[in-house]
Amino acid sequence: MRSIFLYIFLCLFFRTAAQSDPDSLWHVWNNHSLPDTSRLKALQGYAWSKMYSNPDSTAMLARLGMDYARSIGNLAWQGKAFNTLGATHHVKGEYAHALNYYQNSLSILQQVGELKAAASIYNNVGLIYREQGDIQKALGFYQKYLEIGHQLQNKEILSAAYNNLGLLYNDHGSHNQAMGYFRQAYDLAVETKDVYGQALAYNNIGAAYYGQKQYARALEEYQKSLELRFKINDLRGIGLMYNNIGLIYKDTKEYDKAREYFEKCLDIQQKLDDKLGLSNAYYSLGSLLLNTRQYTQAMKWCQKGLVIGEEIGAIMQIRNQCNCLYEAHKGLGDNREALEWYEKFMQYNDSLHKEETSMRLEQMEFAKQVMADSLGREEEKLKMEVLHREEVRKKDRLTNILVILGLLVLTIAIGVWSRMLYFRKYSQHYENKAQNLEKQQLINEIALLKTQVNPHFLFNSLSILASLVHVDPNLSEQFIDQLSKSYRYILEQKEQSLVTLRTELEFIRSYAFLLKIRFESKFDLRLNLPEEVLDKYKIAPLTLQLLVENAVKHNRMSAKEPLVVEVFTEDEYLIVQNKLQVRPQQVDSTGTGLDNIINRYALLTEKPVWAGERENEFVVKVPLLSA
Repeated sequence: MRSIFLYIFLCLFFRTAAQSDPDSLWHVWNNHSLPDTSRLKALQGYAWSKMYSNPDSTAMLARLGMDYARSIGNLAWQGKAFNTLGATHHVKGEYAHALNYYQNSLSILQQVGELKAAASIYNNVGLIYREQGDIQKALGFYQKYLEIGHQLQNKEILSAAYNNLGLLYNDHGSHNQAMGYFRQAYDLAVETKDVYGQALAYNNIGAAYYGQKQYARALEEYQKSLELRFKINDLRGIGLMYNNIGLIYKDTKEYDKAREYFEKCLDIQQKLDDKLGLSNAYYSLGSLLLNTRQYTQAMKWCQKGLVIGEEIGAIMQIRNQCNCLYEAHKGLGDNREALEWYEKFMQYNDSLHKEETSMRLEQMEFAKQVMADSLGREEEKLKMEVLHREEVRKKDRLTNILVILGLLVLTIAIGVWSRMLYFRKYSQHYENKAQNLEKQQLINEIALLKTQVNPHFLFNSLSILASLVHVDPNLSEQFIDQLSKSYRYILEQKEQSLVTLRTELEFIRSYAFLLKIRFESKFDLRLNLPEEVLDKYKIAPLTLQLLVENAVKHNRMSAKEPLVVEVFTEDEYLIVQNKLQVRPQQVDSTGTGLDNIINRYALLTEKPVWAGERENEFVVKVPLLSA
């Protein structure tokens, strides 16, 4: 159900724009006689209206708005444009890029005092961590969002916060607690006469019943939500409810009814030209046909969903469709094709989910938070009981009764306090244990990364060497020497957490020599490092190799337009940058190399690694550590 909830979330933040006519919004933007803020607001609404049908167009429009906001010196709208850019990557499942843009947005919005807009960023980031299964971080960001809602006394924010907190508990099987949050969200929506909010709360309450397999009650709540969505002509929400109702009929094995509702959902998505929704609808139909063993038909729907998922770059949808195609080919007995689709499924699945150990740690953290909430409620009950007994004591003039009541209150207080100390002690124990395990897991991941050698680079190097042997023996000898130095360094440094900058540079020169032989004049590495810093500072081994490899992998190069990677120092940071020359067809990437550099330095220093675009350059700033 998580992909469905993501869909609900994003609707919350552009439903006002979506209800406007996109053509009229574009007309407002092009009317230069209107105030700048009115034009930027219209452009943002127009951009969000294309979020699900064409996220790349949304990103282009967001950059247009950002450029205009910069030209007029409007920081607030620059921050909002960063939020829109983050949402485009969010929809496509590119979480690292989304977080980067959200962080930039949050920094600007806090700087200019846009508290309400900043609150939405906390919510967005919380959703990313929820999608990744990092419950503790998600809960932290949702709580910040809720705090701002209380600070501003904004019932719309409070309602959305209660909904998201409820979804978090619902994900992990705490359906009764989730239901409590959903009902608070519903009450606020009724109080503010927010029909959309009421429909959303009905849907989430239905999801809680669905999680408990109380299908009749879930269906009742979904029908209430559907009725309200028809009332406000919320086509996107109507499509969502058709899908959710179809899931109930699928689970109860009423397959004809399930297909009827899935096809209704598909019809809505086609009318909206909602490509993300279309991919999900095709998957729903495909998975339904898998249940009825109609494998050829299932393959047809999932193939359609895959094409759309690849078109908009939605990793989660691509992953789901690959799994559907794997199951279909397996059902048909086509084991070779099934294996190919299974390998693709695992490739995308690995980029979306953490390892099982990490998930267990997150569940421990979540269980700890649930226990803390329970203790808090018990403490409040105790306070109320003590106050009540205090009132009784004041009214009762009999000394003996006063003594008995006092002793009773004291005994209860001591017992509860002892129990709280016991839970606090073991809660701290589990927290420390979880942190140590998380740190050890990260160290193990880094150690694994350091032992890996890219087989494609090795094969390419051997292929180049084979061609050089007959053409230029001297150059072949140099090539073998540099290749040997490179792999010797990779093997020798695996036990080291830090090496001097000079040692890393000697390796990267050998590595760059191999790249120059391979790409000739299409590639160049420019090192501009003063002699005095080479022994003064240290860095994590293979840092430069990973960043240079990343630049080669993602950028086009030619003799007329060579790829130039520059390395220099700036304010105790090592800067690695290259001009953005993005390939027309992007190479599949999970971002593992850059993420591992960020994680490695998180263990080594409090200074963060920064990566992003700056003046048409892709820049990475790595902190230099004292030798």
